[in-house]
Amino acid sequence: MNDNSQPAQSPLRLMVINPNTSEAITARLRALAEDEAGSAVTVSAVTARFGAPYISDRAGAAIAAEAVVDVAKAELLDGAAPDAIVIACFGDPGIDALQEAVPCPVAGFAEAGLRAAAEQPGPFMVATNGEAWCDMLAELAATIGLSDRISSFLSIGDAAARDAELCRAMITEEAERTGAARVVLGGAGLIPILADVAAELPLPLVDPHRAAIRKAIALARTS
Repeated sequence: MNDNSQPAQSPLRLMVINPNTSEAITARLRALAEDEAGSAVTVSAVTARFGAPYISDRAGAAIAAEAVVDVAKAELLDGAAPDAIVIACFGDPGIDALQEAVPCPVAGFAEAGLRAAAEQPGPFMVATNGEAWCDMLAELAATIGLSDRISSFLSIGDAAARDAELCRAMITEEAERTGAARVVLGGAGLIPILADVAAELPLPLVDPHRAAIRKAIALARTS
């Protein structure tokens, strides 16, 4: 009698790199990735070994770009073998260098979110916390050819980053002013309020964090 059964496939391995040095943020990112990826994916989450606890400016982002490559190489030398990596920062520090340094696909919060928003018709806005991040995201959008799709970049500020109702009001006002059809709202610090912001927002919200996780998994399965 022939045995036509197939061996069980190993779960896909996803590594999430937190470019900040905060372990609390890493735990938040791991929980988000596990929720989005589901049981068929094994998620590991690692924290940058040097840099800022929370990246807020260009200097911090530049250091984080080096820290991302550093911790990825350290993990691989220690035996990690991810099928894909997510850079878990809404700005993707070090993404190009990391893609050259590792043998698997790499996705980043910012590029994945912007491309997901651009798949739908009409202009979209980008919101985050920090004017410096808005400038850096505008530069990224130009690099990947999406500048003409973005109606504006909005820095919501620290108060709105903690208050879903205030954040929602700011996004709504900006969308009405600029004609945005949807909003990409990103930043690891904003993950706790994202669902509440989206709940009563009068325009669709693109979650770049989950978009990046989905993209990394898709890339891993087709590479």
